[in-house]
Amino acid sequence: MVIIKQSLLERFSKEHAETRKSLATWRQITENAFWENRQDVLRSFPNAKMIKNNRARFEIVHNKYRLIAEIYYGQNRVDIRFIGTHSEYEKIDPSTI
Repeated sequence: MVIIKQSLLERFSKEHAETRKSLATWRQITENAFWENRQDVLRSFPNAKMIKNNRARFEIVHNKYRLIAEIYYGQNRVDIRFIGTHSEYEKIDPSTI
């Protein structure tokens, strides 16, 4: 998959050093994947939560941080929509951000 807005991940990992390893792992798995449906995402990330509007929530650093991505199935693209702390996540609507 091609990850759109990788700069968000890079900036976030600089601000939150403890996320670097988890984000690098997420990025590597995602870039090597080709997701055609929700089940493909869950095979790669069993703890992910699928959200409406083709979005998925991924746990970063044991759910201390959350990443929301919009997945364009069949187009081989993943668009980073949000990355932040668990408390920041609680203030957004992950299906529309």
